[in-house]
Amino acid sequence: MKSIRSRDNAQYKELVRLARSARARREAGTIVLEGVHLVEAYLERFGATPLRMFVKQSRQQHPEIAALAARSGSVMLLDDNLFARAAPVQAPAGILALADRPSVHATGRTGGFDVLLETVQDPGNVGAILRSAAAAGARAAHLSSDCADPWSPKALRGGMGAQFVFPVHQHADLSAAASGLGIRLIACVADAPISLFDADLRGPAGFIIGGEGAGISDALLKQAHQLLCIPMSEGIESLNAAAAASVIFFERFRQSRADPRRQRSEQ
Repeated sequence: MKSIRSRDNAQYKELVRLARSARARREAGTIVLEGVHLVEAYLERFGATPLRMFVKQSRQQHPEIAALAARSGSVMLLDDNLFARAAPVQAPAGILALADRPSVHATGRTGGFDVLLETVQDPGNVGAILRSAAAAGARAAHLSSDCADPWSPKALRGGMGAQFVFPVHQHADLSAAASGLGIRLIACVADAPISLFDADLRGPAGFIIGGEGAGISDALLKQAHQLLCIPMSEGIESLNAAAAASVIFFERFRQSRADPRRQRSEQ
């Protein structure tokens, strides 16, 4: 490994600039990966793509970090203070990597579902929603222009590789997307008369998830074919966007797994 000991080093300055600036990442077509799991997920999916890795000095002997470093032709060793200054998240794991932003194509998952995110502005929530969607079998996500950047370091950390699994369409016209998908659209709202757990969620569908404060806009609610509620204990009025999305996605997943038609097709 080549050691970097000065913050004036050109490669270190580039790392800091990309870690801090969404515009710089966008112009360079680059993403910043933080942590063992995220770097592993990227290599597993896009192994032929070269990574530039930066390793914290005090963590260079960690078995998982050492194994990842051995897979890259470009590894820089940073002293702990420089690493902490560059890390885009709190409590970094000890490894950062710069990678090309990948182009992810449609998965073609049979019977999968789409996710429409409107005004979800917390990058951690965006990442967590995408992670739950990927785990539950989503085929694509569509994000309004006022959603947090799904390729930011915090959103990538929240997604833990979900962004590498299915297409994530940014700056989407959700009204046009809702019309163009040609599938049943489902939204959960507090005053809906039908429970999520009493509805049939199987088959192609699009789930509309609103932002943390404003929820789903009236215009998009009018395009939903079905309004449902998530039952909750007395005294609790709502869940945050990521928690609600996870409940919705995995109730659909549960129903799909229990579908006798699906079970017969697998026998």
